[in-house]
Amino acid sequence: MSDVAKQSLAVLRRITEFLEYLPQDQVDDLAEGRARLTLIPWGSNDPVVPASAKPARVAKSAKAAPIVDVATVKAALDAAASRDEAATVLAPFGVGELRVIAAELGLGGVSKTPKAALAKQLVDFTAGARLSGAAIRGM
Repeated sequence: MSDVAKQSLAVLRRITEFLEYLPQDQVDDLAEGRARLTLIPWGSNDPVVPASAKPARVAKSAKAAPIVDVATVKAALDAAASRDEAATVLAPFGVGELRVIAAELGLGGVSKTPKAALAKQLVDFTAGARLSGAAIRGM
């Protein structure tokens, strides 16, 4: 194995060790292009900027969270007489807005959920749960 290959493997091991102890949200930021790794040479305080460095690509999800009136949406979902009506309430929203609504309502683990599945989860979590409970109590 050449010296270059050995050095490359040593560098990759160091990077792996570094990533192993990062919190999950920081690893996600790196993976999605919202953060980047830099090299700070020994004896310096300034990071190296490679001459061929391209500007970091900003992931679509790095945009500011959409502004949604969650209280109004929740009230509409609570008033929905059916799952279809609840789905209609959520239909105009984009996936980013649905994620904001889900987070505000306490529905976790939706950061990579597609729009259709997220809307269904929100319907089931809100109006669906209420309607199912009412059906069970009515038996």
